[in-house]
Amino acid sequence: MLLLFLGGGCLFAQNIDSQQSFDSTAIRYFRRAGNQSPLYSGKAQEYYPQTLHHPYFVDWKFAKAHLSYCGVTYSEVLLRLDMNRDELIIISPDFSQIVLFPENVDFAELHGQHIIFFRRDSLPGCPSSGYYFLLHSAECKVMEKQSYMMNYNDKAEPLLYTYFYLYKDGVYHTIRTKRGLLKILHPYKKELKKYISTHRLSFQKAEKRYLIRDVVSYYEILSER
Repeated sequence: MLLLFLGGGCLFAQNIDSQQSFDSTAIRYFRRAGNQSPLYSGKAQEYYPQTLHHPYFVDWKFAKAHLSYCGVTYSEVLLRLDMNRDELIIISPDFSQIVLFPENVDFAELHGQHIIFFRRDSLPGCPSSGYYFLLHSAECKVMEKQSYMMNYNDKAEPLLYTYFYLYKDGVYHTIRTKRGLLKILHPYKKELKKYISTHRLSFQKAEKRYLIRDVVSYYEILSER
């Protein structure tokens, strides 16, 4: 009985020491995290097989960003956007890579882009929920969706798919061509074509996003006259 009592006492003491050690670690962690601790409650990011290419927006490295999360703005956090799994990832004070809860993300400013988590609604043509680049938001809204399809061959780059959506008068339109854009923005087709020509806007590759944004902005100016 004495041996059992002593053994139990040692075990009890070890449990107390373990708990105290854990509490101390937790206190140090949250002290380092400060008011950002609500950001680090998500799941850990799943790692990719090692390849020459990555699925992240601009860079695989975490970059300084502004983040609005649950209505609270954090002026400087480290983020990266996974365009394959559609996840926004933050690095914590202990260097864990945490996937943010998308429903809590109001917006992020990352690599010069305004990123939102768009929630699908019941309006006609509405795209699926996910992270989008918000290019314009006024009477009309312009959103860009970029998605990577990973190819785990070391030499093969991920396939990038880019889609543009225009919200106007309660309907979402998928913008595939300049002609389609001008058709939606009636009755100012003639004025908008002149605007595109004057400003030498192109509907090719990366310039497409700027043409759509600028033309929609000019359409709003014309419609207010």
